[in-house]
Amino acid sequence: MPHIRIDYTANLEQTVQDSQLVRQLHQAAIATGVFPVWGVRTFAQPVAQYQVGNGDPGNGFLLVNVRIGPGRELAVRQRVLHALFEVVQQALAPQFAQGRLGCQIDLTEFDAALNSFQINLAGSDDRDEAVVCRRS
Repeated sequence: MPHIRIDYTANLEQTVQDSQLVRQLHQAAIATGVFPVWGVRTFAQPVAQYQVGNGDPGNGFLLVNVRIGPGRELAVRQRVLHALFEVVQQALAPQFAQGRLGCQIDLTEFDAALNSFQINLAGSDDRDEAVVCRRS
């Protein structure tokens, strides 16, 4: 963790690509020092069918969902959220200057009792942590 998922209206495709938002958010999450490198995953996808505000096709929206494991202090979670939101704001600054754009970032903790996973990212920063399996 974290898992960073970016959903954005299709009219922002070029902006997301040009700004290298996926790479920048991924690197920013690592740079916080809160997460092991092997645990960071960042995904983005355009949403082809959308309505934003009054339905004008020029309106755009970008939503970033960040899921992390439980147990971190509120101040740490806020620091991560602010660091990632700053990256989003910088990436979208040219579009915000033109208007008709919204963005939001949410950080949530998953429930460890309702989460199972298996990971084998051998060769990562810490092999003992990079190969794990847990069932709830």
